[in-house]
Amino acid sequence: MPANTMRLLYFIPARSGSKGIPDKNIKPFCGKPLISHAIRSCLESKHTGKVFVSTDSEKYAVIAQLHGAEVPFLRPQELAGDTAKVSDAISDALERYKASGISFDVIVLV
Repeated sequence: MPANTMRLLYFIPARSGSKGIPDKNIKPFCGKPLISHAIRSCLESKHTGKVFVSTDSEKYAVIAQLHGAEVPFLRPQELAGDTAKVSDAISDALERYKASGISFDVIVLV
């Protein structure tokens, strides 16, 4: 399949419950929220795709959307705790997209 016809999902995990550095994903870094740098890198990639932020926080969702990412739904709380696996969050997101009639050929974990 040619690269320009692949359906690509950039998956950026950003749960709000960090214990080491609270709210690390939205802390300022070089004048912008940390998460915005990951979003910008995806948006500027030569490979076009959906830039999706997986978060359990409305606040994080708003910030992600302001910087160009999609957050069509929040991550369930059971997938946002300290022991949650990113692979489970990815599976959940893919199932939700599939229920909306959207599928992907490639997932890039950012």
